[in-house]
Amino acid sequence: MKKQLLSLAAMTIMAFGAQAETLEVSLADLGSGWNSSYDPETKTITYEAAWAGRGWRFNEGSQDYSKFDEFVVEFLPVDFDVKAVAEYVGKDPASTEAMAVAGKSKVVCPLSDEGKDHLQQVYLQNSAAGTLTITAAYFQNAEVFDPTANVNLFTGDQAVDWWSAAVLIPMSDLKAARPEVGDKLDITYTVKADGGSIKLVLLKNDWTNDVWEPFKSVEGYNAEYGTVFFPTDGTLSMPLDEAAIASINDPDNMRIMICGDNVNVTKVDLVRKSGSSAITEITTDENAPVEYFNLQGVRVDNPSNGLYIRRQGNEVKKIVIR
Repeated sequence: MKKQLLSLAAMTIMAFGAQAETLEVSLADLGSGWNSSYDPETKTITYEAAWAGRGWRFNEGSQDYSKFDEFVVEFLPVDFDVKAVAEYVGKDPASTEAMAVAGKSKVVCPLSDEGKDHLQQVYLQNSAAGTLTITAAYFQNAEVFDPTANVNLFTGDQAVDWWSAAVLIPMSDLKAARPEVGDKLDITYTVKADGGSIKLVLLKNDWTNDVWEPFKSVEGYNAEYGTVFFPTDGTLSMPLDEAAIASINDPDNMRIMICGDNVNVTKVDLVRKSGSSAITEITTDENAPVEYFNLQGVRVDNPSNGLYIRRQGNEVKKIVIR
């Protein structure tokens, strides 16, 4: 059940012009929530239980944030997951959300194109009781998106087990990378002397879980155990088909968990089918043709009023056309 924040949050907004990139939100008051409290002096939320909530209320949805694409909250790293949820008045979808897994210091919640002119509230939730100290909150325009660039989803040296020590990849991170059919999910790993096994588990919002369906097509998949065994170090490469893309975009799916035995996961990348060199290899000639793209990376031949990505040679920047 969705929670409603009970009071109006005071906001301090920076003046901005046509070229503005961000819109700061005050941390003086985070309205109210449930099973939580907020200390404006230390900018700290105290969550009394898992999946409590605290956040900002935006004047019953009368605020228009259509100039912006995302709501960003930065915070000191914590050992629990942080979810940001944006809700809209009378719009479909009624909400959008994003998850930052434990250890991260920022959550970036996309704003619905259909709903951001009727934003009602944004709140932060937690996967465990504890405190969260916020360092900044703001609206921003999306970063310039290069559809040919590979995206790193995890870097580290995580020894995984069958549940508690899994590498977690939020679906919101995969969605933000905008994968297409033919892209690949590459998981780089090291194994112990006798080899090790990996399993990819899909965790849904209702906390049910099962082997992620696209993983079942990986060479060497063992249906009895739901795993793939690797005798030596290497990279598991899993192509993404239409079903995988649909699963990533399904709002009922929360995250992918990379589980295993005798395996350390060192990197997870989304690898583009088109490679990552298309833009960097373009000439720097100032006389190169100018191209325009919308924020989804789709080329626009005759841009009208709005925010666009302008590319000339290897120079890529965001502009506002009025």
